[in-house]
Amino acid sequence: MIRYSVSVTNSDDIELEDAFKQTLGTDDQEALYRPMRDALKKFLEQTMVTGINRQIRARRFERSPKRQAQRNGFYHRGLLTHFGYIPHLTVPRLRQGKVPTKVFARYQRRFQTVDAFIRKLFLSGTSTREVGDIMEQLLGARVSASTVSQVCKVLNEEVRKFHHRKLTDDYRFLMLDGVVVKVASAGRVGHQVVLVAYGIRHDRIREVIAFRVGRSENKETAEAFLTDLYRRGLTGECLQLITIDGSKGLRAAVDLVYPHVPLQRCWVHKLSNVANRLKVTQQTACLKEARQIYLAPNYKTALVIFRAWARRWRQAAPKAVACLEQDLEELLTFLKLNLDWVMRPTVRTTNPIERTFRELRKRIRPMCSFADRASCERVLYGLFQTYNNRWQDKKLWLPKRKKLTKAA
Repeated sequence: MIRYSVSVTNSDDIELEDAFKQTLGTDDQEALYRPMRDALKKFLEQTMVTGINRQIRARRFERSPKRQAQRNGFYHRGLLTHFGYIPHLTVPRLRQGKVPTKVFARYQRRFQTVDAFIRKLFLSGTSTREVGDIMEQLLGARVSASTVSQVCKVLNEEVRKFHHRKLTDDYRFLMLDGVVVKVASAGRVGHQVVLVAYGIRHDRIREVIAFRVGRSENKETAEAFLTDLYRRGLTGECLQLITIDGSKGLRAAVDLVYPHVPLQRCWVHKLSNVANRLKVTQQTACLKEARQIYLAPNYKTALVIFRAWARRWRQAAPKAVACLEQDLEELLTFLKLNLDWVMRPTVRTTNPIERTFRELRKRIRPMCSFADRASCERVLYGLFQTYNNRWQDKKLWLPKRKKLTKAA
């Protein structure tokens, strides 16, 4: 089935669009693809015939002393292509041995482009059953839910390579955060924590460096995660700042693995904790004033603004002031580095990772939980690699182009 889009600009265009839809019905749309499938079928069959002629060094019915083997007729098989389903593809056979062909692999029933499309649909958030419906509408052949799962298992090897690849030590900023997902194990559904490392290189390219699925965000899990990064090449010699949320496990692991790198606490998480210690009537005014602290031009000015804010709210909300005061030094670390104004909003929070987490939650919303840990890692890998590929051509902190104005 082919979809057509007609740009409607006036009443004449509307009449042309209606006439086009009436002339080209569903059967006619299928008729447009049928010649393409027939041509592709002939091409594939001729390719296989040419290949077997080269293998046995003789054409069909040709008597030659150079002949290496004898043909044994044909058999028919189906093949799903990007032009639709070819039900009766004629494949030649030999009496002895196998016929090597570059058209398809043994037991292959779909083109690799079709499998890649299935994986892309699944990773984009489409359930296994919905993938079958979409494939039936587009290519005229339904794909079962089990087939979709088998096709996506090809990603297991890519996930393994991603976890074991060597890392470069050219990252300038590193951000660490975690998200909770549901994973089935031993017949029960439990919560698992996905730790994610997000980095910004010196060439201003951002990247999801690594992730790890663990039972919790404790010190042992975080330490194993960061130690693996260090062992694979991210020693942190070029790191200027590490940004984390309020996790005590991550805090302790960073001190152990990267003790020489300055630590920045996330302002979004901290202000959320402050808001939980305020009355509803106090939140708007108090948080608005607290935000002026990280908007200060330098470290000393930020301290002055904090002291003024603390004096104003210490009596009305002592717990909120104490919550911010206990981590103030780590909250203002980014101001000590004398970074450009355009860099500061990026490094003072873990928002870049939180954006990918929002996409992850949209992806897993159609399912109640992951079937197993391997399924969870496949979806995570597909999502993070999609972002990494998208970010390759989008550098951060590029100066805005000035608009050209015509001379008067």
